[in-house]
Amino acid sequence: MKIVHISSSATGGGAAIAALRLHQSLIKHPDIQSDFIQRFHIDDDFAKANNIQTANTSSDIITRIRKKFNKHTEHYHWVKLNKYPKNYEIATFATTSYRLEDLPIVKEADIIHLHWVAEFLNYPTFFKNIKQPIVWTLHDINPFKGMFHFESDRLKNIKEFGALDEKIKEIKIKAINQKDDIHVVYLSDWMKKQSLASPALQRYPYSIIPNGLDFLLYPSPNIEEGRRKLDVNNGLKNILVVGATLDNIQKGFPMFFEAVNKLDRNDFNLITVGHMSDRIQVKENINHIHIENISDVSELNTYYAAADITVIPSKEDNLPNTMLESFANGTPIMSFSNGGMAEHINTGNNGILINEIGIEPLVQSLNDFLNNKYTFDSEKIRDYAINHFSDTKQTEKYIQLYKELLSK
Repeated sequence: MKIVHISSSATGGGAAIAALRLHQSLIKHPDIQSDFIQRFHIDDDFAKANNIQTANTSSDIITRIRKKFNKHTEHYHWVKLNKYPKNYEIATFATTSYRLEDLPIVKEADIIHLHWVAEFLNYPTFFKNIKQPIVWTLHDINPFKGMFHFESDRLKNIKEFGALDEKIKEIKIKAINQKDDIHVVYLSDWMKKQSLASPALQRYPYSIIPNGLDFLLYPSPNIEEGRRKLDVNNGLKNILVVGATLDNIQKGFPMFFEAVNKLDRNDFNLITVGHMSDRIQVKENINHIHIENISDVSELNTYYAAADITVIPSKEDNLPNTMLESFANGTPIMSFSNGGMAEHINTGNNGILINEIGIEPLVQSLNDFLNNKYTFDSEKIRDYAINHFSDTKQTEKYIQLYKELLSK
């Protein structure tokens, strides 16, 4: 069985990492040939070892001429976006210069598995020309919306981009519905409910399959060793945040730091992982341990293990990898009650859900935590992760789905 995964990236961002993890798990299966197509340059040895191909834009004469004179599709997207100041996290279009449906590896596949495909998939030509069944794992709302990836961004930009957003959504609806054999996979019930309300994907069958982790890479945590390595074994509680960029507004990080600075106390250690710009400031009297970037899983596990709680302050999120990784290390999560997180976090058992998004509710929950309102069992939290987010279970469900689609 030949499976081809299509993702805008293989390594950049949570959706890319989740797609790559599934692909790597499928590679190990003796009856599966799994390949991965993405658009960015990555290390050649890593790509070869993991069956990853990097696609180029279409080589037809029209595209080559347009690119020569800077009149290609992506240029026009840039022009449209720059008519107004940027007031959103990300905005993408339904048309691109890529023609993935023409690639031999795509034509030879038995199943096409789409992931996060923004700025990579050319909707009008792709769905019209793909003959094989498609599995589409949704990592955000963009596939069934217009140009935005967050509903709050759409609402903020209706005046400036409302007409364009609606046009892009109509292109997607028309293109997708040319194809009958699509099976949609949701990571959470939250995503399912939103998608089923959209004419883009509401007619297609679906499954709910959460992302998975290879627990060989996430062994039982050594909490004391982690705290010793980070030099935070000082009797204070350790609060951790992890993100690619810690000034990301949609991920709620600026709100988190403002809440931390509003705490009338400093009886805790603040541990932060990710790029932190000068815009983010932490009060000087707080013991703050920061590292810009961690690519090694075992090193990141050390940070999770050392933490007493991981805070994920997202305003809108599906099923973040940080939640799975923290649970795998037995560390509870504090988050707002939204998205897929609300389906897995149980206050007092494996974390703290905050019902209202805002700085003051976050301050109150941080105080409750620091005042020992809750007691968490690290082993039970890790057991929950193993039972719900094992890559073995995830892979088995996908293989069963692939077989069912090919048997029709």
